[in-house]
Amino acid sequence: MDTMKAKTRKPLGQFLNDNSSVIAVLLLILLGTAAYGTTFLNYKKNLINVLHTASMMGIMGLGVNLCFLIGARDLSVGALAALVSMVTAWLAPYGFPVAVAGGLTVGAIFGAFNGVIVSMFKVQPFIATLGTQLAARGFALLINKELSISLGTNAPQLKYVGNGNVFGLIPFPTFAFIVLILVLTVILRKKDFGRGVYAVGGDEGSAEMMGIHVNRTKIIVFTISGLMAACSGIILCGRLSAGQPTACEGWEMTIMAAVVLGGTSVRGGIGKIHGVFLGCLFVTFITNLINLNGHISAYWKDIITGVVLLIAVLVQVYSDKQKEKVKHSRKDGE
Repeated sequence: MDTMKAKTRKPLGQFLNDNSSVIAVLLLILLGTAAYGTTFLNYKKNLINVLHTASMMGIMGLGVNLCFLIGARDLSVGALAALVSMVTAWLAPYGFPVAVAGGLTVGAIFGAFNGVIVSMFKVQPFIATLGTQLAARGFALLINKELSISLGTNAPQLKYVGNGNVFGLIPFPTFAFIVLILVLTVILRKKDFGRGVYAVGGDEGSAEMMGIHVNRTKIIVFTISGLMAACSGIILCGRLSAGQPTACEGWEMTIMAAVVLGGTSVRGGIGKIHGVFLGCLFVTFITNLINLNGHISAYWKDIITGVVLLIAVLVQVYSDKQKEKVKHSRKDGE
């Protein structure tokens, strides 16, 4: 009888882990509505700005999420986005396709370099991507002697990418974010590469025994992460109408927090792509509510996000323990 209960009952820790991001976002929406009413709920004056920021952060988060799934970290995404924004603005006079292609190429090169260093030379991802973070930020500052590069009155397509609305309602960055979520979800669920990502994050040794090319999988994942950072950099360039070498400073940690809040395991091998959307909404709503108040220090954003992140990690640990108990009870019942 106890074994049957273990089989049918979903552990509390697992339920909280699977739905923590949804619960957290709903609580913040209720709090914002209760505290600021129509000011908070005004789509054109408030919520659309939340979507803009969450989407730029979230597109970078998609790549970071993939890195988490293989048990790695990518600290270079914020600096890389800033570098790409500079490259895109610098190439803008040559036309929209050239500017976008140039930005994506830079992102892919940095991402692939991270992957090679981590997989072929066995450097810890934290160290490897910290090095490329410093390099990317340095290049961004060098391009125009620490100054931003304005798009001026040209590049209307780039400006649309950053500020335009699809169907006059959905911010283009949000539309792009949703499309990328759908594409990556299909890849992870339906393609061999996706199964390989989860396998590598679960156990590299077992993945190799299954015939999965671990090194190739890591290189592809880091390349995708670089491309996602490049997409955010291109959007950022259009949003600001300029390349900004100091943009996105400190975003890496916030994005990693959003990824964990979205339900991706810090141990690797467990997580969903769409969780990034909810995680980024959560951290952006915190900033938004503080800004609407006007009397609370902006530093509380980091404090609150840090506390919630620790809670999310503890929930993951509790969930893992509950799963182990269920497995043991099943074995005992056999």
